[in-house]
Amino acid sequence: MAQGNSALAVLFDVGGTLFECRPGAPEVYANVLSRLGGPVTAEEVGPVFQRVWLELTQLHPRGLDRYHSFKGNEWDWWGEFVRRVLADLGHSAGWEPALRELMDAFADPALWHVFPEVAEALERLRTRSLRLAVVSNWDSRLPALLDRLELTGFFDEVLVSALEGVEKPGTEIFRRAAQRLGVDPARCLHVGDSPLDDYRGAESAGMRAVLIDRAGIFGNGYVRVADLRGLYDLLE
Repeated sequence: MAQGNSALAVLFDVGGTLFECRPGAPEVYANVLSRLGGPVTAEEVGPVFQRVWLELTQLHPRGLDRYHSFKGNEWDWWGEFVRRVLADLGHSAGWEPALRELMDAFADPALWHVFPEVAEALERLRTRSLRLAVVSNWDSRLPALLDRLELTGFFDEVLVSALEGVEKPGTEIFRRAAQRLGVDPARCLHVGDSPLDDYRGAESAGMRAVLIDRAGIFGNGYVRVADLRGLYDLLE
């Protein structure tokens, strides 16, 4: 593509872009809650999980890190999340034991599946002398998780919203990434799976954006790739 040869740095979202949890979050929640209280299914948890996620996401100003919106940062944020899920489900599990088990579960690298092309694609991009960075809305456990999944070494910088105090789609986290990489934002390409947080956020920061569309669910209004190998042609 004519617009593909100007990028000197590539920024990556994490969840849905580099890896995903398997089984999905609703099933993990259902398993934990069923052990601690009455039985509940992933099908019951799923819509509640999504609803509570949207509720809490809308409570903080866009662009500011969500975990800083609670006095205790991410632990209190996730505590409130679990309390709301339990209340919505009418479930009997105690929120504190549930929170401890869920935090442990999602910190376990065995839960996370790195997409099969990721290591090969990142290595190939590095051979082109491109600067690579992670830009993710995640809590402070992400750097350790990247280490345990053997992904850290591919990246020159890792920016995590909980550690930066800002998050996507706000422009500040993108601009910080460009500054730390020593690359003008206009010479950066950001790759992610969220039309708002990743695509529009990166564009607002003056970067090019690519939507990774593994399930083929987004329309033609975006520059899209089915997986990270689709970046090769964009960067030629």
